[in-house]
Amino acid sequence: MGITRRNEGKIRMNHIELLNLRTEFEELASEFSSSVGSGSSINTLEWFAEHGFRSNRLRNGYDRAMEIANIILAEYKNGCTEEIRSRESV
Repeated sequence: MGITRRNEGKIRMNHIELLNLRTEFEELASEFSSSVGSGSSINTLEWFAEHGFRSNRLRNGYDRAMEIANIILAEYKNGCTEEIRSRESV
């Protein structure tokens, strides 16, 4: 069900799974400090992964939100690496 692609031994998530994670992150983060911002853009997720613990670590859902942010950022970074490699091979 969930995992759909393998690329050089790395397991990748499909778009629907990533969108579901982003929605879950947004729902969790809506209860956090306003410094988190709104949405689940890559900039927001990067900020949260670096600074979110400061005023949010004691809030309900913080651990899950951090887990989601790290999953999405890892997928994003793997996708960027994959895209760069495919451009170089052209």
